Order: sequence, then C-alpha cells, then structure tokens
Amino acid sequence: MVETKHVPIPTVPDGPLDTSLPHFVGIGGAGMSSLALLLASRGSTITGSDVRSTPVTDRLKAAGVTISTGHCEELPGAPGLVIWSSAVGADNPEVEAARRAGIPVVHRSQLLAHLVTEAKDSVVVAGTHGKSTTTAMLASAVGVHLSGWSGGGDLVASGVNAGTGPGDIFVAEGDESDRSLTQYRPEVAVILTVDDDHPETYVDRGDAIAVYADFARNAKCLVFSADDEGARQVAALVDGQTLTVAYGRSANADVRVTGIRPDGPGSLITLRGPDGAEVTLGIAVPGEAAAMNAVAAYTTGLTLGVDQATLVTGLASFAGVARRMTPVGEADGIKVIDSFAHHPTAVTADIAAARQLADGGRVLVVFEPSGWTRTVALGESIGRALAGADEVVLLPVHSLLDSPVGKVGTETMAAAIAHSTPVHTVPDIVAAGEVCGELVRPGDLVLTMGTGAVAEVGKALLAHTVSVVRS
Repeated sequence: MVETKHVPIPTVPDGPLDTSLPHFVGIGGAGMSSLALLLASRGSTITGSDVRSTPVTDRLKAAGVTISTGHCEELPGAPGLVIWSSAVGADNPEVEAARRAGIPVVHRSQLLAHLVTEAKDSVVVAGTHGKSTTTAMLASAVGVHLSGWSGGGDLVASGVNAGTGPGDIFVAEGDESDRSLTQYRPEVAVILTVDDDHPETYVDRGDAIAVYADFARNAKCLVFSADDEGARQVAALVDGQTLTVAYGRSANADVRVTGIRPDGPGSLITLRGPDGAEVTLGIAVPGEAAAMNAVAAYTTGLTLGVDQATLVTGLASFAGVARRMTPVGEADGIKVIDSFAHHPTAVTADIAAARQLADGGRVLVVFEPSGWTRTVALGESIGRALAGADEVVLLPVHSLLDSPVGKVGTETMAAAIAHSTPVHTVPDIVAAGEVCGELVRPGDLVLTMGTGAVAEVGKALLAHTVSVVRS
C-alpha cells in the first residue's frame, strides 16, 4: 500500500446506510473505485469526482458511473450518501457541502464495514504484503459461493477490482495504512503478514500489531500465517477471544505446506489439511509469496465450509492481479515483468520470483521508490533488497503527498545497492527507459517495480527492443 495520510475518522451517522445514490469523492482511488464498481454492479446509481481523468475513471464511466473532474463547492444531483477517503480528507469542499446539506457522510472504510456487516458470511483480508492478491484469489476460489468482492488490485483477466456473485460469501481487502482495519467486523479475519510498514502512520511494528489485534478481536475466526512473526504475535494476543486457524510451513499449522515447486510460470503446492489428507494446489502466478497467498485463500475457504474441489479448481483458474509480477511482454529474448513491490520484504520476494522466470538470465530492476517518509525510514533496507538483482536503474521518489520531512533523495538507497550491485540513478521515466535500453540484452528479464509510472518503462522498452538489441 502506498504512503497515505492518517486522518481522524468521525463516527458513522446513526441508522442504516442508504447506498442507492452514493457520491464518491476521490473515486479514482483503488479502494474507492472498487466500492463504486461493486455498488454499481448491485444496481446503485453512482456519481463521483476526482482531480483528473484516469484509466480507472474511464472504466467506471463505462460501467455507468457519472464522474466530474475536480472537486466543486456544490454536489452533483442529490446523493443520499457521500463517501470520502483518507487521500482527500474530511475537509474537502464536496464533503463540507454534504454536511451543510444534511447528507450522511462516511469514510470509505465505514462503507466497506457496512457491506461486511450486512453480508451473510464475510471475510476481510489484511496484511502488509499480499492482501490484494489473496483477496482476489479467495474470490476466485469460492466460486458460486461468492456474493461479492472488493479488492485493491485489478484482475489480469477482466481488469476489474470488484464484482458480484450468486452466493453468500462477501470477500473484502482491508487497508491498514490509515488504521481503519478496526472498523471491520467480519466472520473471518485473515492476517497474512505484519511488517514494519507505513512509518507515516505507525510508530513501529508493535504499534501495527496492536491495530491488527483489535481487528482480529472483531472477528469470530482468525486465519493467520504461522510462518510470520507478526501474525503469530497477533494470534497470541487474541487467543481465547477469537478462534484461530493457522496455515504455513510450520509444524503447528492447521493447514501445513509440505512443498512448493515451480511449474511453468506458476507453482505446485502440496499441503496437509486438518484431517491429515494431502492436497495439491496448482496456481498460474509465480513465486513462493504468491503460493503462500494461495494457501491462505484455500485455508480461508475451508474455514467458510467451501468444499475442497471447488477451492482447488477456483485457484487453478486464477490468472493474477495487475502489477503483481504481471507479464508485460517479450521481444527479442527479453522478458518484461511488472511489480507493485515497494517494501524491502516484497522487493526481495519479487526478485526471487523473477529469478524463477528468468530461466538463468540476468534480472534487471527498474525501481521507483514510494513515499517520502518510507524512503527515509526504509531506504537502506530497500537498497539491500534491490541488490539481489544483477543491475538496478533507480528513479526519484514517487509520492502523491507533500513531504513532511523535506526533500528526500535516494542516495542512501543507492549506496546500499552499490555495495554489491551496479546501480544507475536516473532523473525521470524517459531516462530510465534510455538507460535500461542500453543495459538490456537477449536472455535478460526486466522487472519494473514501484507505485508510480515505472510500468511505462517496460512498455516503452518492448516497443523499441528490436532497434536497441540490434544496434
């Protein structure tokens, strides 16, 4: 999750929420667009606003959502509910106009909490790493039992980040970046990892663990990774208050992973269920991190009572989430993969997955750091993680927020990379493409990584690969 603002979330208005005519302020954000798309698919009439048009807002318009550019002093039409996110703040002019008009105003997390509560069976997937992929995997895995889902990443197969189904299970991604996790009261809470992330919001990992524990206490059951120290600490804190189900390689796991091996671009995973029977899962997405996400989805599905065959079939059909080790293309023997990773743990995992896909070739990473505060706090650790590549092209810091710590460069990150790996610091996306074009050769895998426009480097590289390689 990218750097965000921690803003106070006012108490939700009394009474049930009327979601038939909602207006979303900042509708182009990942969480906001997902909820808007979900409600539109359920028949609501949606309006929204954002500061600019994007592919996301274009997609929403195609789904029948009316979107205006910019935030106005007056609301369009007569919405029955106005939703804001931490990215726009509670002092936005449209939010203030709604309050003056007596229209109920809720934070994005409060709307999602409402949808979770009204579902017959509900799951909220949380964690520092892997929650978008696991949310989408679980939605695919439960098949016809799904009533709806809302995630933070677009499916590769359909380009959407939400949907509906004929069943009773509602699956949602929970965002920890603004502490809003504690809003949710699902039947099942899932915690994948608890890492030291979001230094703009949390003092340290212990602070984050306390928020995750409050989230877990709100659920009837907690599914957690027995291999992750932070997740184990949360489970220990809620033991006796919430039923816990563990998955992982640990001998103490209820669903125990006994093996993960590459299988084409994806993996074959063997595990033992609570009954001791061995099960094999096949997934089409690469890397051990993705494999463990699939195990989390499988374990959660079992907890919800979904049959094993449905879960295995649903996971096998999952084609991935955009920007999560997504193949961009291949030309002249050069592969390009795109990744959203921007935390040292995720960077390490995705470079390892890239090694699996590179087939013995070099791995070149083009990295765009995310967030001023994150770069100060984690820059050296990110640099050490990036040093796992063969060459690194390093872009300036990307952030949508003003820096609370002044201008931040990438010198510390670059120095950590340079201890063992060549690093090329560039001023912008155009220069990154030029440098990468000079470095790349047949057999290489180029991994574009980060939260900003870095994916454009891979697309440009593929468009010009023939001339670069043959020159």
